[in-house]
Amino acid sequence: MNKDTKALVGLISVGVPWFDQEVANKNLAETRAWLEQFWSVVGPTSVVVDTPTLETAIRDFQTTQHPAVLIIQIGTFPDGEVPLRIAEQVRVPIIIHSLPEPEIDKRIAINSLCGANLTTFTLTEMGFPHKAIHGFVSDPQVQVQMAAYLRAGLVLAALKQKRIGLIGFRAPGFYPCVFDELLIRRSFGVGIDHIPLSEVVLELQKGNQKPAPVANFPRIEGGDLPRASVDSIEKYYAALGNVLERNGHGLFAIKDWPEIMGLEDPGGIWPGLGWLLDEGHLLAPEGDVNAALTMAILHGLTGSTPFFADISAWDDETNALALWHYGGAPSLARDPQEIRYGEEGREVQFTLKPGRGTLVRFGYHHQQFRILAISVEMLDKKVQLRRAGGWAQTVKQPARDVVQTMLDDGWEHHVVLTYGDILPELRAISRFTGIPLTEL
Repeated sequence: MNKDTKALVGLISVGVPWFDQEVANKNLAETRAWLEQFWSVVGPTSVVVDTPTLETAIRDFQTTQHPAVLIIQIGTFPDGEVPLRIAEQVRVPIIIHSLPEPEIDKRIAINSLCGANLTTFTLTEMGFPHKAIHGFVSDPQVQVQMAAYLRAGLVLAALKQKRIGLIGFRAPGFYPCVFDELLIRRSFGVGIDHIPLSEVVLELQKGNQKPAPVANFPRIEGGDLPRASVDSIEKYYAALGNVLERNGHGLFAIKDWPEIMGLEDPGGIWPGLGWLLDEGHLLAPEGDVNAALTMAILHGLTGSTPFFADISAWDDETNALALWHYGGAPSLARDPQEIRYGEEGREVQFTLKPGRGTLVRFGYHHQQFRILAISVEMLDKKVQLRRAGGWAQTVKQPARDVVQTMLDDGWEHHVVLTYGDILPELRAISRFTGIPLTEL
């Protein structure tokens, strides 16, 4: 992991003075040293065992340090009021970290595990989201778990600073793209700004072009796109890019058809969607706001470009799902030399690169959120489906069963692919938010 110097992780060790302070402070120092390899850490550098020190630490968290996620280390068995006071006043996702006894055959030096048990009961009954993690940070399993929950907490905090620019509305008849604006705000702190499609139309009418990031436009059908098609594509690319830049969100959903699809032009908007993704604009087609939210969360967890997808078929022999959609980022192609353009100037065809991945949807169900996560391996298998696509081999259960579950449980027809296994982080987000997670 690279060090994230922007987000702050809070760390406070609590205890009482009649347990072994030397052991507790040694554990705190080791934990802090490990954390500081990857994050900026704030909080007291010794175990807090008295009220004045506790009040100072809480005040610093509230007024100057503002951690996005907080580790309450149970340095020793604590005064049961202390972790609760911290949770009540700091109000961020909490990790309760307990440590093993150093000499369990001889004595109980810190009674940290029992203290964590006391604390987690209290926080659970009080309704404070938290995760208990037991073990030394030198343990690789503890490192993986701790890192996943910290990343999840930091991403949730970063979301609260974001707004989704909704250009137009959802595609006609696409009820799975329905969203609850206040549910999104309440659950994640994300606001929505409504941007009329007319802004894109007015930009198109200016006739400005933005040079495409590629020099060649080989056609699916053979030969190359004519200059008129390239010019038209570049006009759409410029128009939408100007709207995105002017609104400055970095996160959008757009009703890209039928009004601005470019059916009467020699080239349309879809190639530009992929180029704009590669420029750093997270952009969900068809006005799918919850897909845009999903893209933001996945990008926050991985830093990589997501792929917005339909699941259009499955193959029993390879146990794989067929992913397919327009608007994919060309950087996701397994071979840039294989990228082809449709003769109508809208479609872009390529095969998604191979590798471990996760298909995710933050979905809407009976006025609440739910999370879908499908573990996959993207196969190194060429597709020629006139759009970006690939075969996603399911890891945990047969592809047929995955599709059946999606159909039976009424999941949305859009999912988002990110490369890498992010199930630990999604479990953490589920725990911190209370949103149920379905793993397939």
